[in-house]
Amino acid sequence: MLINSLLFIYETVRQHMRKPILTLLLLTTLSAFTQERTKIFFNDFVECFYSNKETEPIAIYDNPKGKIITKLDVLTEPNCWYKFAISDSNNGWLKIENILVLPACQENDLNNDIGEYKGKWILAKNMEIDLPDITKESGIKMNLYEKPDKKSNITFTALEYLSTELTEVNGTWAKVKFKKNGKLYSGWLERKYQCPYPWTTCPVWD
Repeated sequence: MLINSLLFIYETVRQHMRKPILTLLLLTTLSAFTQERTKIFFNDFVECFYSNKETEPIAIYDNPKGKIITKLDVLTEPNCWYKFAISDSNNGWLKIENILVLPACQENDLNNDIGEYKGKWILAKNMEIDLPDITKESGIKMNLYEKPDKKSNITFTALEYLSTELTEVNGTWAKVKFKKNGKLYSGWLERKYQCPYPWTTCPVWD
């Protein structure tokens, strides 16, 4: 798993040299992470991040509509995001598998026990997933589906980067919503087009 993490970092950097400062940041901080952990990226789960435009702390609940057990302060340091792996959802609520703070802020207490809040819940509101920063010229079509099934109807086809809000999960499928040209769209996005790492442009998963 360590090798896989390093290969992902290398591939991300190789494909996205348009961001030289964040490329250097990736090489330094994420490589430091891989020296201490066998896993940073959790491809077996939907992952998302908390928008750094938000000013409210993240409340963590014991159950959907239950009691608040803690709040995560808004991160003010540059190049720091809360990244969540999500195992389940329930009517606008997301079940936590683990939490990391990346790519900087590796000394954050959450990184000492990424599973501390496993099984707890957060509201889906303001939890985001980007689509990879590709161009129309790439010819890649990133489809959103009516159901978490590639045989279902396509609700939208993205040809380039999009910022979306996560609303629901089903296995590694993510239901997302976004506005484009004043119209609200939603649909299910397969794992290989999910980019929960806002510090980079993300390669498309094989």
